[in-house]
Order: sequence, then structure tokens, then C-alpha cells
Amino acid sequence: MKFICYMLNMVIPGAGLLVLKHWIKGALLSFFSLIAWGLIVPGLIQGYKLFDAMTNMYDLADGDPADLESGSNQLKEIIGNNMPILALGVVGVIILKVTLIWSQAATVRTFKARKEAQDQALGGPEAPFFDPSN
Repeated sequence: MKFICYMLNMVIPGAGLLVLKHWIKGALLSFFSLIAWGLIVPGLIQGYKLFDAMTNMYDLADGDPADLESGSNQLKEIIGNNMPILALGVVGVIILKVTLIWSQAATVRTFKARKEAQDQALGGPEAPFFDPSN
């Protein structure tokens, strides 16, 4: 059960908590992680377009300064027009990392609380006998 919850949290943070029936925390974390993916995907698409423009610029230039200058202007235009999308992609990565860490920590706390409750229900682990004479 632990393995399944941890792996579900790696795919969609909060899904492991939903399996453990912590509905509010799990739904909140899943919601934030889906928002993060919604920010990351457009940023990745624009990042790929930027990478493609850079590789095309270097392939077409072949050392000619005029071609290199036109490619540089084209690259500036792509970066200038898409900077907010790229910045939102970075924000999405940060949100995703925070939700991932938060969901794993919440899952560990849940399993720890269940283990403590189970130990108390069984009478708790007995403390070893302490003999002051030793």
C-alpha cells in the first residue's frame, strides 16, 4: 500500500492521499499539481520553439554575419514575445516541486499516524525494564 501511494504521488501529487482517503489534502494537492502542469506544458512548447529557432539560426548562418544578424533578430523576437509564457513555465515547475514534496511528506505523516494508532490499539510497545542496579 505504501509503495502504491508513493508512486501515485510521483505521477500526480496528492493522488496517494486520495487513496488513503484524505480527501481535502489530496484534492487540493492534485488541483495544484494540475495547475502546475497547465503552466509547464505551454512553457515547454515555447521552449522547444526557441530551441528550434536557435538551431536553425546556427545551421543557416554558416558564418555569414548578415544571416547571423537576421537569425539573431528573429531569436530576439521569439524571446520577447514569449517571455511571459516561459516565466509561467518556470513558476509551474516550482509549484509542481512544492506539491510533490508536500504530498510525499503528508503521505509519510499519514502512514506514521496510522502506525502509532495501531501500536496504541495493540497496547503499545512496552518499554524495556530498567534496572537501576546495573
